[in-house]
Amino acid sequence: MTVADLAPAFTLACAIHIDFFEALEVMADKLAVYPAGCLTLAAPDGELTGYAVSHPYARGRVPKLNHLLGGLPANADIYYIHDIAIDAAARGKGHAEMAVDLLAAHARHAGFREMRLLSVNNSGAFWRRRGFSPVLNEQVDVASYGSDATYMRRFFKPFAPT
Repeated sequence: MTVADLAPAFTLACAIHIDFFEALEVMADKLAVYPAGCLTLAAPDGELTGYAVSHPYARGRVPKLNHLLGGLPANADIYYIHDIAIDAAARGKGHAEMAVDLLAAHARHAGFREMRLLSVNNSGAFWRRRGFSPVLNEQVDVASYGSDATYMRRFFKPFAPT
């Protein structure tokens, strides 16, 4: 993702995440703080049809909805998937799964052993198929994400260069 992608990504976010609004400034902040964790999906004509936003974060914490990160926590020990959004016309083609795989590979190469996220909008089954499971032994503040939000994690072995 580049700064030029922010406006179309924001438009897509507003169309998909009706109940989870985040200002354009919040998306821009995440891109500025950790550009390597921000991906885009483009149609053959170049139109943005999806995006992913992720970054290192701290275990047991969740970025509040529609708040600036302002930087990464000094104690960042997990890789956090903040959002994956795919336009309705591009769904069902494996794009979200590919985004998760790309983010997992990036996290492993960066030395992380765990990815975490909040599952919302009844997306738990998707995340379970991608190897995530609910975090049952930690309390996190998910109030800004609604009553069905589930804090989930996926473990993996870190990348070992040969």
